[in-house]
Amino acid sequence: MGKSAVSGPFYGAKANLWTFGPYTQTGSSGASTALATANASIVVPNYEDWFVTEVGITCSTNSSVAAAHGVTIKVEGGSTTGVPPRSQIGQGSTNAATIATLTNPAGSTTWSTWATATATAGEYEGTWCPAGSSIRILTSGVSLLGLLQVNLRGFTRYVDSTRPV
Repeated sequence: MGKSAVSGPFYGAKANLWTFGPYTQTGSSGASTALATANASIVVPNYEDWFVTEVGITCSTNSSVAAAHGVTIKVEGGSTTGVPPRSQIGQGSTNAATIATLTNPAGSTTWSTWATATATAGEYEGTWCPAGSSIRILTSGVSLLGLLQVNLRGFTRYVDSTRPV
């Protein structure tokens, strides 16, 4: 039996790519833009590209004064080996982009929201996260987050490193 490979998702083929959390930050202040925790990142498998189409989060700010609190999801890197399919359309094998930035409403102690990721050039939808890249969750604000949960939804595309250019 052979494999099916298409240039985009089949209808209904979107799925949850990664769930992080729930996680409660610790420390004295959340007032810096840094990884939510040492484990707030994942590396995309080297045999597939991810296309993140939506990001959803739920959390508590533990404070009604945390109006400027935000969560940012970023992708960086990629594989420098093999022949990724994107090189066929003149793009490299790495990407550095902000997938989404989500902020809580003013004065809200708990919040739940989602955002649609900006489509990468040449794609109908989804931010391209190449094979071997890292996806990171960054937080900033005046208070620490409680029970942060992040869900990345989208689709995968198989990468065959032996595919000719």
